[in-house]
Amino acid sequence: MALFNLTRWPGFAVFLLAGGAAVTFAFVTVNLFSQAMASLAFLKKFGWEAIRHGALWQVGELAIWGALSLFCWLVFKVCEHQLTDRYLAWARRRPERDDR
Repeated sequence: MALFNLTRWPGFAVFLLAGGAAVTFAFVTVNLFSQAMASLAFLKKFGWEAIRHGALWQVGELAIWGALSLFCWLVFKVCEHQLTDRYLAWARRRPERDDR
């Protein structure tokens, strides 16, 4: 698919995608951490009763949030690599000045 081929995207669009992925990664990671801590406190306080009232469902939700966080990080890293490659290609094309 041409949509997923970042080499065809303008540099500014790749930069915006990287920024959006980084912001989403940060939000999801903080949310994941706060939910995990609340879930552990709930399990510690109520034990087996907490599991009966949906703690296992919460573990599934935490796994989904974790997968989303990982996906956002991977999108950011792909964009970062693409932008770095573009910069290096640009830097190599520049004529070298002779300062003698």
